[in-house]
Amino acid sequence: MTIKRSPLLFSLALGLVVSSLGTASVLAHEGHAKAAGHEHEAMMKAEKKIETALSTLSAEDQELAKAQRFCPIMTYDRLGSMGTPLKVMIEGKPVFLCCKACVDDAKKGGAKTVKAVMKLRDSTATLAKLPMEERMAVEAQKYCAVANTSFLGSMGAPLKLEIDGKPVYLCCGGCTKKAQADPAGTLAKAQKLVKAGTLEGHDHAAHGHGDHKH
Repeated sequence: MTIKRSPLLFSLALGLVVSSLGTASVLAHEGHAKAAGHEHEAMMKAEKKIETALSTLSAEDQELAKAQRFCPIMTYDRLGSMGTPLKVMIEGKPVFLCCKACVDDAKKGGAKTVKAVMKLRDSTATLAKLPMEERMAVEAQKYCAVANTSFLGSMGAPLKLEIDGKPVYLCCGGCTKKAQADPAGTLAKAQKLVKAGTLEGHDHAAHGHGDHKH
């Protein structure tokens, strides 16, 4: 027995399939948009919290804290994210810390702590020129994926590579050859740096011990 296919029924079925695929695509797009919206909302909420904490400082100290932006001990921690930053004088220089737990280490560091603050200020000034989303991505990695002790932005605008479709940031052109010679290793290191920034209570200043030699 031969079964006859109705052109009309076939067209309706095809239309339903296409419609379903289109609906799935729209839903996926809406899901991504909603997630991005929540992420942006959370980011703006965090920025508001930091702004409120910094506003309790004197006008002069606010400017210094904003120029430093991050704690020199817990280097992934934004000043103000844990309440009003603490100001200590080290080597005759004002240094802002995220919390009391960092005071002893900062003082023990002495000149090294002051040097870290200077690099953080250079980095902040450079990254301030980037669009916010790009800046947040750079700050999430924080350090160069090759010269792991170099703050991104402290040596000028960071360089961006794409490895396996993922962004990887370098501190300068001198690190490009090493990154390209071992792309898998470079990507792994960048992802490790980003992950380290999400660990609470971790001494972020201890990332990597790679020498920065070009």
